[in-house]
Amino acid sequence: MAVSDNQIGLALEMRHVSKRFPGTIAVDDVSFEVFAGEVHALVGENGAGKSTLMKMLAGSFDDYSGDIAVNGKVVTLHSPTMAKKFGIGMIYQELSLARPISIVENLLAGRLPRKGPFLDKKRALDMAAGLLKHVGLDLDPNLPIEDISQHEAQLVEIAKVLGNNPCILVMDEPTSALSREEVQRLFEIIQNLKNRGIAIVYISHHLPEIFGIADRVTIMRDGKKVATRPIGEITREEIVQMMVGRSVKDFYKRGERSIGEVRFRIKNLSRFGFFHEVNIEARKGEILGICGLSGAGRTELARVLVGLDRADEGSMELDGKPVSGSSMADFLDQGIAYLTEDRKIEGLALRLAMDDNILAAIVDRLSAGSIFSKSKGGPAVSRLISELSINPPDPSRTVGNLSGGNQQKVLLAKWLASEPRVLILDEPTRGVDIGAKMTIHASIEKLAREGCTVLLISSDLPELVGLCDRILIMRKGHFIREMPWSECDEESLLLAANGDMGRGAGAAGTTAKVGA
Repeated sequence: MAVSDNQIGLALEMRHVSKRFPGTIAVDDVSFEVFAGEVHALVGENGAGKSTLMKMLAGSFDDYSGDIAVNGKVVTLHSPTMAKKFGIGMIYQELSLARPISIVENLLAGRLPRKGPFLDKKRALDMAAGLLKHVGLDLDPNLPIEDISQHEAQLVEIAKVLGNNPCILVMDEPTSALSREEVQRLFEIIQNLKNRGIAIVYISHHLPEIFGIADRVTIMRDGKKVATRPIGEITREEIVQMMVGRSVKDFYKRGERSIGEVRFRIKNLSRFGFFHEVNIEARKGEILGICGLSGAGRTELARVLVGLDRADEGSMELDGKPVSGSSMADFLDQGIAYLTEDRKIEGLALRLAMDDNILAAIVDRLSAGSIFSKSKGGPAVSRLISELSINPPDPSRTVGNLSGGNQQKVLLAKWLASEPRVLILDEPTRGVDIGAKMTIHASIEKLAREGCTVLLISSDLPELVGLCDRILIMRKGHFIREMPWSECDEESLLLAANGDMGRGAGAAGTTAKVGA
């Protein structure tokens, strides 16, 4: 790649760096460099070593070997404080914000302005408002983090790191909770940072993002660097093959499925302020997609369908019988399960073992009176670990020590163990690598072939097009259109989600009632 005008030299050089953990080499003799004013993508499957490589740069490990040079000077990065001192900023996929305290306290943690011995509250609010403006947020800085949405929290995290004026910025899956509009806003921020000469390392599993924003790409596999290429000299197919040894052409394989009678019927369901007069008929063995922009009401609908929140109006039927109850446990007993979009906070117990997490939804089935027998669940745990290729295949391994992709597989295994009649999946492959995504997709296909009804909520348009038999478009709390698989493509879904009805406008049929 020709060095552009803003690329004035190497901002970062990592020379023959390695990092060992007990029993494994996570990063093996990797050399990696980034120019000032360059966006350098770093890709690889979960466990390939890319996050470990960047944590070395961020000062999280003090026992790496090799040299790290920042702006031509070899530095010692044995703590996050030291890394920050040398201008290295890290935006992690898992947010580091403190949820109970305010946005302003999170943004200015460790550097709140003072007037004498007292906090200068006015200046702090002004500084916070300025940082929020940089990422396009118009929020009250006094709001606690727990009162804002996940995508807003992601942008607050980015604003927090930018407030330290880094010269090298690492972004680890920064778009995992962002809508398409917010991704475009982030790309504008990145372009501005690039124009200022900041070196950016961009870690992502979304190849279209990499081709849209990166200058060069480095591919890692099994702890080693496979290749570095200018983005204009490599194809998507070549990247996938270097990462996982499989062709992208084999990524979506629709299996033959027999779709039966209506299993899950939702009639005139409303939760005021979130969604209104929703009607759905989902069939046995069907994968029914739900598509919509951030704020359309998809997750809010899912939470009502599984008993986490209560509807204000409407009813639900499962196999012709009314769905009743006041909790998620009641709905699970009737065969309705829910994979949440937030595996860290709502989905998994990170300090518990893999088998404890997988069996958590069926404790009552494995108990006699008050005595729980984990051994009864052993065969199911072994089968699911094998079926989902969870690595390492150790049921006693603490879930918090697994990679993000393997954590997501454990979460899916938890709900597969309950043998649901209806499984609602909310962003089931967000933030996982291509290999894990293929495994999860294959499991979803298998589940549908076995007769389960799957409701798939996803912001990944190729995922919806590749897996679903029908897709319902949700906008501002209403279903506005139904699209059969034969009419679906990414462009038509995106246009419909933005309110462009296009061909067949209003043809919602009996399963998706058009809102007023």
